[in-house]
Parts: sequence; C-alpha cells; structure tokens
Amino acid sequence: GKIMGLLEKASNIEAEEKPPETKVVKPKKEAVKEPSAEKPKKADKKPKKVKQPKEKKPKSPRVKKELPDGFEHATRGQKLIRRIGDFAINYGLIFATFIISILIYGDYTYLYFIGLALFAFNLGFMPRYAGSRTFGNWVSRTKYINSRGNAPFQVYFVAKGFTFLFSLLGIVGFMIVLGELTGSGGKVEPWQVILILFSIPPIIDYGMYRFGRELGLWDTIFGGVWLVRTTKSKEAKGWLKRLESVSDWTESKGFLDEQESSE
Repeated sequence: GKIMGLLEKASNIEAEEKPPETKVVKPKKEAVKEPSAEKPKKADKKPKKVKQPKEKKPKSPRVKKELPDGFEHATRGQKLIRRIGDFAINYGLIFATFIISILIYGDYTYLYFIGLALFAFNLGFMPRYAGSRTFGNWVSRTKYINSRGNAPFQVYFVAKGFTFLFSLLGIVGFMIVLGELTGSGGKVEPWQVILILFSIPPIIDYGMYRFGRELGLWDTIFGGVWLVRTTKSKEAKGWLKRLESVSDWTESKGFLDEQESSE
C-alpha cells in the first residue's frame, strides 16, 4: 500500500512540473475586399449641333428663251409644207384605209399595220438616223433646234406627232358624251371623259400660238424649240436625196419663199 501511494505522488509531482500546454490560436485572416470595379461613366453626350439657317440664294432671273444666233425662222410656206408632209406619212394611209373600209367592205387590217409602221418610221427612225429631221422637215428644208442650237430630244418629235391624234380622240370623246347626254341613256362613262381630256394639250398648244406666243406647248416643255430654215444638204444620198428633190420642186414654185413668220 505504501508503494502504491509513493507511485501516485511521484506521478502527481511529474504532472505538476510539466508546463501546461498552451494552444496557439492562429489569427484569422481577414477577408480582403477587392475594390469593386466601378462602371466607367458614360461619356458626356456631345452637344447637339445647332443647325444654322441656310442662306437663301437669290434666284437668278429667268432668261427668255430666244432663237440662237445664226439661224432663221422657217417661213409660213415651209411650216405649211412641213405639216402636210408629216401628216401624209403619219396619218395618210390610216385615214385612207378608214375611208375605204366605209365605202368598200373588206379586211384592211394589213393596211392599218402599214400605216402604223409609217407613223413609227417617221417619228422614230427618221429623227434618229436622218439628221434629226422628219419627212416633213426634209421636203420643206427645215429642222428643229433648241436654245443651244442642237436637235431636241427624240421624244419631242413623238409628242409633236401625237398632237393631231390627241385632237381626234378629244373630238370623238366629245361626240360620244354629247350623244349620251342628249340620248335616252344619259350616263357618261369614265373612259369617255378621258377621251375628252386628250384634247387639252392640243388646245393649249394652239392657244399659245394663236395669242402671239413664239413657242407652243411642246416647244416650251422641251426648253425652247424652234423650226428653222436649212440649206440643201450635200451629204444626202439615196432616198434622202430624192426627198430633197421634192423640196427643190416646192422651192421652184415659191412655196418655201413666203414671208417669214415667228409663230
């Protein structure tokens, strides 16, 4: 029993001599907050440009369209021959066929097609391949020029050639409407009114000439176009030379030498 007691005391003494174990408390790492990436500020909007009022340019005065230097107005006789020549080619066969079909029954469709071909030939082919002159120009020794002394656009010849057709359509439309109003029907169709409207350009064209204007409707629309005198062409060959032989005959008869007119 004493031995056991001595052992216990010895163990207690050793326990007291050992320094108490100290736990090392490691300091906690503080979470380092990263600086938040700031959103870049939007660039300031550019100041709006104040629109400066545009300075109005002074309008240049309109220059009156006049016949260029070096040209002479066609005479009344030349204008008349030009009209007759172009009308004969443009509408001659078509009208003749129409009259024949009234007098003699038959199928004349092919003659109408030939007439339309002549119309297209005179207003389409001739101005383009024969020196910007129609059949009427060649037999009357005239040509059309603009304010620069050049030939007008080819569309001018077509518009000029359609003037008579527009007049005819207007007359037909007026007669149809008049018949409807005076008859039992009394109803006017839209297409009948359109036919009448075709007569407006020819009426304006005639009125401009009639009341002393130098240029007509189409002449004014195309920037100024005049019918002027020409001399005999030395370069004409073949069928064009034959056309000029017609003008030689009309000139010898005095048809081309009548008093000049600026109409």
